[in-house]
Amino acid sequence: MRFPRPRWIHVALIAPLSLAIACGGGEQAEDAEMAAEPAEEMPAEPAVTVRITQPEEGATVGPDVLVVMETEGIEIVSITPPVVGTGHHHLYVDVDLTPLSDLIPQNDPQIIHMGDGSTERMLEGLAPGEHRLIAVVANPAHIPLDPPVVDTLHFTVANEE
Repeated sequence: MRFPRPRWIHVALIAPLSLAIACGGGEQAEDAEMAAEPAEEMPAEPAVTVRITQPEEGATVGPDVLVVMETEGIEIVSITPPVVGTGHHHLYVDVDLTPLSDLIPQNDPQIIHMGDGSTERMLEGLAPGEHRLIAVVANPAHIPLDPPVVDTLHFTVANEE
């Protein structure tokens, strides 16, 4: 003998189904809608950049020159203790870059290591004439970042009269 089901059972079974249909058919429908829409690109991590802000490109300066650098997308810190994901500055004064996959040489007086986390350096007693600075950001092991984070600047030291 079959007993009639109470009316509330029909409501309890039909209500969730109606709600799923009204809301787009549940997770499968949402997945299908998302597949039909163009994929939203993940925001890119900020690019790491360095810029020599002082002196200005092409400036004429005295024999003592304050060099100031700014970075974006990375924290500049002291190499002691080494911190993953950070960097520090190097200044190449009137010399070409060394291979960017190699350790930056430590015994060249024209390559200034700024492992103390500083962002500026006073260059004293530069000879009169044209000069080139190349700023390079390296990891705590003195290896340039990949992709390279480099800026170049040209300036002239005036003859003293």
